[in-house]
Amino acid sequence: MNIDNSQTFNDRLSQWIASQGFWFQLRYSMSSGSGWSVAVFHLVKLGARVLVLLLVVAVIFAFYLSKRIDSEGFKEKLSERFITEMSASDAEIVGFERVQGRAKIRRIGAEGTPSSFFQTLEAGNLSFKMGYLDGFSGDWDAGIIEGNWIDVQVKAGANSGEEASAAAESLFKRRRQFEVMGLDFSTARVTWGYDKRVGEIEGSKLTANRVSEGWRFNFKGGRFTQNWIHDFQIEEIAMLCTPTELIIEKGILLADDGRVELKDVKIEGGELPQVSGRLVLTSVPIEKLVPENVLERVSGKISGELELSGSTNTTEGLSLQGPITLGERDSIQIRDEFPILEALDLVDNFNSYKRVVFEQGSFNLKTGGGEMVIAGMNLEARDFMSIEGRLEARYPTDEEIAKSIGENAASMLEQMDGEEKEAQRKKDITLKRAGDAAKDDKSKENLGENTQFFAGLASKRDEETIRRAAARRARTILNFEGGIRLTIPGDAFDRSRILRDRYPVDPATGRIGIDVRLSGSMPELTLPLAEEIVEDGRSNE
Repeated sequence: MNIDNSQTFNDRLSQWIASQGFWFQLRYSMSSGSGWSVAVFHLVKLGARVLVLLLVVAVIFAFYLSKRIDSEGFKEKLSERFITEMSASDAEIVGFERVQGRAKIRRIGAEGTPSSFFQTLEAGNLSFKMGYLDGFSGDWDAGIIEGNWIDVQVKAGANSGEEASAAAESLFKRRRQFEVMGLDFSTARVTWGYDKRVGEIEGSKLTANRVSEGWRFNFKGGRFTQNWIHDFQIEEIAMLCTPTELIIEKGILLADDGRVELKDVKIEGGELPQVSGRLVLTSVPIEKLVPENVLERVSGKISGELELSGSTNTTEGLSLQGPITLGERDSIQIRDEFPILEALDLVDNFNSYKRVVFEQGSFNLKTGGGEMVIAGMNLEARDFMSIEGRLEARYPTDEEIAKSIGENAASMLEQMDGEEKEAQRKKDITLKRAGDAAKDDKSKENLGENTQFFAGLASKRDEETIRRAAARRARTILNFEGGIRLTIPGDAFDRSRILRDRYPVDPATGRIGIDVRLSGSMPELTLPLAEEIVEDGRSNE
């Protein structure tokens, strides 16, 4: 056999051996005396082929994983999981993507059910951990969810114990398929309550961490409102939320140089959450505690300690009760916007009643069920004036409003209510749009198109805003009842014999006492008596 034929034979033999498979090649190599070197060569060659195959499969699988995030099916599956885990009736996710190992969502929203802890929830510009296999199989450790803003309307309670338990589970249940260990939002708005008994945290920095007992929430900055207490600046509110109760571990609210400290405040969970604790007031401006229309007549600062009680899910709402005192930095100032003071200023040529400052004294304050009661009032304005007595303020009933309007009251009320709501709606929507536009201009962040779902959420928020605006307006429409006794200087009526005879000087104190009945709305308070004093004072001139 010549060299060419031998070479041809060897090539054909090699091709035949190669076609017989790996194990035949390995046995042939060993039996032919080629040794381990040839066997290793075949192993390496086969390994290289397998490696190339694995790399091709890996590239194809990685391409699939990267593309599945952009698919509508993945987004729908993510929304469905969100609806299920949050016990929501509907939800929508806009602008989902994965960038450098983190998931990003431009906008997310959900509507609650009887089994959820919220009524509406919306958040924007979210970011959290996401590996290639997260959302595909196995556990997903999302870590801390970071976001630009969140707006959530929390339920004030439930209709039954079963609903309360289900709502608690939706908040506290740990989900291995999507494990969240914390929250970090630059701006948070949280609302709760109904009608006039509403509460709100707005514009606050929110952080939250999952702990063994449940969740620990922390708010810094922003504003706090609850019933009569409104528009306080939040220094810090730290709370521990467990399946059975919410404990405020630290709560400090500020107003000018005054402050409110929440002590031992606890809310026991259930269908009718019960609230307990204390509020310590230190030189708090009266404007933060009274209806807006009172401010043109009364101002100042007060201190005291109030007991907190009641429920967030009843018509009576929360109640505050306790003594109020005037400390070294405190005072209560009343102005002659009250008719009785204006009348005294007209008939008394020796003293001025345009502004009376009370620097000593105390009274007992109680609020709840849309009422405010000031009892045991005992205030002193040096040697000039004193006030003793009791005052009650409450929201008027529809019947009282109708009576004050007269005939055709129902239709007039309906028309007024409709016009007011429409005006408020336009105002609120305009302000909201302006705020949103300013926010967009500042942040340059696109939250995605306003879909039908988010338009529906916005409509619900507008309705809630209108209800809260109505609650604020209701605080300006109050009926008052009660009676006080004023004492004024003994020479106040020296130029009017009729007034001197009607209101004689008390020999024991050298002062004049006047009993004043309080009844009606704020503009009407003391008006009948004031008219009598002015008429009697002029008739003797």
